[in-house]
Amino acid sequence: MARDLDISTEWDGMPHVMACLSALDARADAQLDEEAGEAAESVATRTRMAIPVGPVAGGHVRSSVRVERGHIEATVHEGGAAFPYLPWLEFGGNVGRRHTNHRQWIEGGRYLFRALSSIKPGIEPSMHLAMRDAARESGWDPDG
Repeated sequence: MARDLDISTEWDGMPHVMACLSALDARADAQLDEEAGEAAESVATRTRMAIPVGPVAGGHVRSSVRVERGHIEATVHEGGAAFPYLPWLEFGGNVGRRHTNHRQWIEGGRYLFRALSSIKPGIEPSMHLAMRDAARESGWDPDG
């Protein structure tokens, strides 16, 4: 016949663990927000530097490159209604009357995606470091 056993456990430091988890939640959000924003700003800066300067003062497509930040995310945008020629600059193709202006088609793009691919290898390691920093700032030692 099986017996029911009542086992009670008591953990020392549980309030500290709960406080650290709460602090980590807030710090991790802030750290990841910052890392995502910095990565997007880096992509935007590299994209602006790569885009050629146009002939019209104040109408440069470089000014269309912008960063939009969200919660733990950031997006780089380029172009818009004022710059309908940007896709042609970025990817190429035929435009103009009877498609007489030709620019070699480059599927991966010339500016934005190249800028992203140049910083992409460093994004994940920087996110890991940010999380470790957030853990330390929250009272945890991620190294043990």
